[in-house]
Amino acid sequence: MLAGAQVVAPNGFGSLRKGSVYYFLGNVKHPSRIALALFDWTKPGEPRSLAFTMERDQFEDGLSRGQVVVSERKQDLPPWLEQLYGINLDKRDVGRQDAKKSYRQYVEPRLSHIRPAVDNIDEILSAKNVQSSINAYAKRCTPRQNETRFRTWLLAYLCFGRTIWSLLPTFHRSGGWERDTHASQKQGPPSLAYGKGYGHKMTRELSELCVKGYKKFVSQGKPMTHVYSDAMNKVFGCVTITGRFGAKEFYHPQDKPFPSLRQFRYAVEKAIGVEAIQVNRYGSARHRRSLAPSQGRFSEHVAYLLEEVEFDAYFTKEKPRGYLEGSVMPSMCVVVARDVLSGAMVGIGFALGAERMTAYLNALFSMAVPKDYFFGLWGMEVDPDMWVCQGLPLHFKVDRGAGSSEGLIASEDARPPIRNMTPAYAGQSKATVESSHPRQCNSEGEPHYIASNLTPVELARREIHALIRYNHTADMSARMPMDRELAYVLPTPHEIWKHYAGKLRSSGIPMSIPNAVRAFLKRLPMKVKHDGVYLDDRRYDSKELRASGLLSRVARSSENQTPIDGYIFEVNIRHVWVEVDHQIILLDAQLPIRDDPELLFVSIAELRDWEAARRTVGSAFRGHKAAAYAESLRQFETETGKSWDSGTRKPGRARKTAAARQEAREAEQHTSKRKSTS
Repeated sequence: MLAGAQVVAPNGFGSLRKGSVYYFLGNVKHPSRIALALFDWTKPGEPRSLAFTMERDQFEDGLSRGQVVVSERKQDLPPWLEQLYGINLDKRDVGRQDAKKSYRQYVEPRLSHIRPAVDNIDEILSAKNVQSSINAYAKRCTPRQNETRFRTWLLAYLCFGRTIWSLLPTFHRSGGWERDTHASQKQGPPSLAYGKGYGHKMTRELSELCVKGYKKFVSQGKPMTHVYSDAMNKVFGCVTITGRFGAKEFYHPQDKPFPSLRQFRYAVEKAIGVEAIQVNRYGSARHRRSLAPSQGRFSEHVAYLLEEVEFDAYFTKEKPRGYLEGSVMPSMCVVVARDVLSGAMVGIGFALGAERMTAYLNALFSMAVPKDYFFGLWGMEVDPDMWVCQGLPLHFKVDRGAGSSEGLIASEDARPPIRNMTPAYAGQSKATVESSHPRQCNSEGEPHYIASNLTPVELARREIHALIRYNHTADMSARMPMDRELAYVLPTPHEIWKHYAGKLRSSGIPMSIPNAVRAFLKRLPMKVKHDGVYLDDRRYDSKELRASGLLSRVARSSENQTPIDGYIFEVNIRHVWVEVDHQIILLDAQLPIRDDPELLFVSIAELRDWEAARRTVGSAFRGHKAAAYAESLRQFETETGKSWDSGTRKPGRARKTAAARQEAREAEQHTSKRKSTS
């Protein structure tokens, strides 16, 4: 069960009151307890909150006897902010040009106050008095925070998806100016050689450049000092001069800030981690042998679902069928996410031709949304109970590839932190997910490839079915402790997941569908016309779009089309999403005639192939029209011996003479006679 799940006791149970709604806060490892939160917002003024713990055995006993019920309803924002559900508050800020303070400026200071408590939540929940432990953090804040408000901020942040917008106050126009928390000069020990004020303060931009320089120039066996030197030359643009004592020192010609070696090392270690730096320096084999302790079993350090998730990519052995007859497309890259505790495959994403960032984002999207919604996007009629995994991880593990990009997720609010990045050619570092990849036999001899009869969408459907089959057939007996409650549970990832989810043993974070679309899908410009939304020449429409009034506004405007931001699956553009008045709307592709709906399931690459083919035909068609016109003229002249436009231009109106009228009457009699006899 995900954090923030609603728990009720219909008739009361222990300290749980009848009629109150409690929110699952988290698990306490030592001792074995669960933490719950209670909010009171019925009275005027600020909402109030309460946090406490219960014995896990007592709670699970109440669950088994039906005295404690877990509600299926999930909330993405606290009840006092429920009217803001699905609204992009960042974009709403843009429209509030006259506001003294933005919404984000309200919530960021609150998040900074509760951040130390969030980072030490396990310690807080393990305390004998959770309330007092939280209050202690409120007292340590500078300035000191009101204990009741601080506790409400912390519990709301933990219970409602750890989104920064759960901290938004109910009064959106109040508050104070944001203060600059950074120091005005360089921090840390002074330079003995050049003085206390020598150097530059460390900013976020400078830290990001340090990490960028390290990633660009690092290689196995290369010392940090050499990486720093390369970064100073080619990233920061510094030159060397001879300074005091005849020593060389760095200098920037435009006096732009640059880090010292100590600052560079600190920024890199903070962003990447000391262990990853040691692996890059000494190699994975030496690191494991000389520096790293024994890791033991891969699953023994986790106790909850989605506590740790591993991501990795593999390529299908077949190349999907191209749009044009006889053509093939690049192999499909499939990114899968696997939960370490249950061994279940919890997410899947796709890309064509290479391991791309979009495939990792698609995998996170599949984890965030309900499975019936996900299956509907692919046109699959699968029972959602066949794949019950849902929720985002607190941390995830990737290798040093597309999935470790700094820009993997545009929104910082939706970004699960990368716990560590595994070195290249070290599959053991992600053995849980690596071991689940399909095995391929590498045959020797003449090179060859397999051209599939499946389109990219059909191949993606096949891989989704393979994932579901794995969750129902893989043997996870080695992950099952000697627990009497597991004695008659099938050793499949699916059943193990259901067992632990039923006990609320999950660290997963929920996310709404609109936020998942904004965070994980590719953003693409589209056009709105009077009859729908267009991605190139492909039209999309839906009842929700019509109800929004957008098409009516475009039809009444002087422009025949309006740009709009859209979101797509690159491998499947059967549906797209657009944002209208800060609301996400799902659109369906439309056929120009009544035809097979399967024609709508295509990838963006197939759409590009179609457009290229139509441009080629269009180029030939322009010449075809002129040639066909000339051929028609030529045939007429051959048949009649006269030109198509033969005749003489004369002034005035044509006169109707007696002979002409008589000839017209005879022609009419002849024509009417033929009609009557037919």
